[in-house]
Amino acid sequence: MTGSAAATIASNTGVPARIVIALVLVGALAGCQESGFDESKETQRPLKVQHAMDMLTGTKVPGQAERPVTLTRDTLADTAALGVRPVAAVVNGISFPEYLRSATRGVKLLRTVDLAAIEEAGPDVILGSKELDGDSYDELRKIAPTVMSEGSNWKLNLRLHGEALGRTNEAEKLLIDWDNRVARVRRAIGDRKLSIEVDLGRGVGDFGLDPESPAGSVLADLGIKAGNGGDEVLHVTAGPEWPGGGVLAARAVLADIERAL
Repeated sequence: MTGSAAATIASNTGVPARIVIALVLVGALAGCQESGFDESKETQRPLKVQHAMDMLTGTKVPGQAERPVTLTRDTLADTAALGVRPVAAVVNGISFPEYLRSATRGVKLLRTVDLAAIEEAGPDVILGSKELDGDSYDELRKIAPTVMSEGSNWKLNLRLHGEALGRTNEAEKLLIDWDNRVARVRRAIGDRKLSIEVDLGRGVGDFGLDPESPAGSVLADLGIKAGNGGDEVLHVTAGPEWPGGGVLAARAVLADIERAL
């Protein structure tokens, strides 16, 4: 608006010209905000994700995947936690782990990385790990964009899985929720100097409790040491989630420890 136009409005309305101009500027700024960046539109475009098997150029994935195939327990758990139901999931067993049962109703179970079965499922993205599935990467990416994690840091992997599925905000919300859950248990622990001895439950394989392992990272967040070196020793029976991975496994480990306090 020009100064003369503002003066005309001011003379007709009795409102000072400087106020008229200020109101127009406020309206213009509001209009810019309303027509600015729309985060939902970002998910409508393909995205490039850098991962363990393609760190340089990255892999182009859908803006928001709807038909993922997961190749490991942690990718299955994270996908479910992010609100996406895979069309198929590879699990080394005859059934899904108990802590994943409710999240996997209707999901096709594959006992091995069966390329024909994966292709038949028609995925729009495939999630796996370099350590377990790296040898199959070249074949898998011919079926669908494939993203591979590396290492056992479940928090970093959750962020990667969220990016690959087009759900980065949801991944961050899960991590904030995790911090809140840990804070609640740490308040319950208070000043107690705790250590933990873990008994293997039925159907639990070997696993480590070092800070980089899935279960060990939970202990690290809580400030609890493995073994019997604390003033007070917790005895906890490990469930099948302890050697697993992903945010749902971490939640299950945390709940087991909280019950033992």
